Amino acid sequence: MRHFVLVALLLSGLLGTAKAYAATEETLLRQLQRQPADTVRLRLLTTICYQLHDNDPTRALPYGEQAVALARQLRSYPGLLQALLNLAGCYANLADGAHALRLQQEALLLARQLRSPDAITRAYSGMGRVQQERNDTAAAMRHYQRALTYVYQPGVQPRTRLLVFGNLGSLYFDLGQYPEGLLFTRRALQLARRTNDQAGEAQYLADMGSFYTQLNQLETAEGLLRKAVLLAEIQRNERFTAGNQELLATALLLRNQLPEADSLARRALLTARRIQYKERILGAYALLARISARQGQHEQAYAWQVRHRDLNDSLNSRSRMQMLTALQTRYETAEKERQIKRLTEQEQTTQQRNRALWGTVATLLLGLSGMAYLYTKLRLSRSALAANHRVLGEATRELRQLAASKDRLYAIVAHDLRGPVTAFAGVTELIDFYLKKGDEDGLRRLPTLVRQSAYQLNHLLDNLLNWAVNQTGELAFRPERLLVRELFQDTIRLYENAAEAKQISLHSHSPDCLAVWADAHMTQTILRNLISNALKFTSAGGSIHLLAQTDGAGTATLCVQDSGAGMTATQTAALLASGPLMPLPRTARSGTGLGLLLCRAFADRQSGALSITSSPEQGTKVCLTLPAAQPR
Repeated sequence: MRHFVLVALLLSGLLGTAKAYAATEETLLRQLQRQPADTVRLRLLTTICYQLHDNDPTRALPYGEQAVALARQLRSYPGLLQALLNLAGCYANLADGAHALRLQQEALLLARQLRSPDAITRAYSGMGRVQQERNDTAAAMRHYQRALTYVYQPGVQPRTRLLVFGNLGSLYFDLGQYPEGLLFTRRALQLARRTNDQAGEAQYLADMGSFYTQLNQLETAEGLLRKAVLLAEIQRNERFTAGNQELLATALLLRNQLPEADSLARRALLTARRIQYKERILGAYALLARISARQGQHEQAYAWQVRHRDLNDSLNSRSRMQMLTALQTRYETAEKERQIKRLTEQEQTTQQRNRALWGTVATLLLGLSGMAYLYTKLRLSRSALAANHRVLGEATRELRQLAASKDRLYAIVAHDLRGPVTAFAGVTELIDFYLKKGDEDGLRRLPTLVRQSAYQLNHLLDNLLNWAVNQTGELAFRPERLLVRELFQDTIRLYENAAEAKQISLHSHSPDCLAVWADAHMTQTILRNLISNALKFTSAGGSIHLLAQTDGAGTATLCVQDSGAGMTATQTAALLASGPLMPLPRTARSGTGLGLLLCRAFADRQSGALSITSSPEQGTKVCLTLPAAQPR
């Protein structure tokens, strides 16, 4: 029942700062630019986060994070409480339930300290909402019941009561307890009407309509849902509008009003695409497939179903990705084999059907009308067979790529670990040799060899760990404002000793106020890999320069330039064109390729780009482009 999840997503954080400002987003942003770091700025940040958290949670996230940080800095505990609840709503809308729960638990502790029954109720309801999305109905019910014990206390706002009643109604209906579900939803609807909350009225009308649809009382459901769609359009809340249009289209489909159902479903799809609401896009695909099938448009229904499957796979892949382990590889391999087996069986069934059709055609050659009908069926069967062949080929290619990636990962570990481990073994032999000879000078040289081998081993393991975590999707992207000058200084400090040992000079050139909006860990990992490569391929007496500049169009470019041997244009293009975990071309910078692959992956995660400029005997310049941060 997707509409119940929609209830929770749409109503999260309704109270955050709705009464603080009625200004438009543009006005708030202009005020924010000239406002110092005080409580007024905190309220502006919290308001902007609240206004964006439903329709555009990705844009709302930086404002929410800044609000929490500023509230902690100012020790404004009421402001921190509001900021935590709004930020939790952002993460819940972005499907990061674990982090949303942590924020709500922190808000609950703070609300108890401040003795705020309204915030306590919101925190319990928010935690129940996340548990309901995870299908942990027992935990969700416990949190909702705790919220219900506070809901009538003085100080609890009407919209908070709406939130609790609506979530309880959806959960009871999920559990099949329809009378209780209708009771709480009616309470929420009546409260929304008494307080003139048109957004809440639209949502709970939609819930009531969905309930009656499930109960097969379609005429009642249609009337309620039409009112819900009208109110949502008046409110210009596109997330409400898309969801309500889908619910009404479903009711019309069940009532066999197919043209209007098709039109509404397409409008819902356009609205969901406009705001990048992928869950609603997925629902629209499934609904359009059902409508097309009911209309007899089977080819169109199949096309909608393919889109639904592809998008559903894309959404599910974000939560299923785990570490690159042998268990995962075996699981994915087995899954692909089952897919291939299923497609092969479908192909055999289609072939048998084709043989039967050909036999029928041979016996009905005397009837021209029968022959035309069977020929049409044959064309359709051939199209289905060709489609199955294509899907089978794609599955086979994916399986081969998976096996090649696994073998390449093993080759990387075996290749790069062999050198440092062999060096360690050689050091032990040299220690015995120098001890027997009494050669103290030789013993003094050994720490350098050990440090070099340990550095190589640590660098490889760091890259492998970052790559594995990035592939599982567990590496969170947390952008913040980073001063480029400080990034350069931190990175140079890590490599000063290594550069001094190779007699290579390190230089940094960056405007003092230049900053980027990026993830600190990912950006530092990229710079470390680039400087490590530059040190590796720069001869003694050479130099490495870290450069930074901005183009004035919202982007900043960070470059690492060395005076090494360089590469030809063909080698550079081949290096940038190498695929994931595939062998790199033989160039002056050949290696396993994991470091460059990690740099490219982290650059893409930050909406950036990586470029390489090099000429033989003229050195190499690698540049990273990132979004520039707004000046303070």
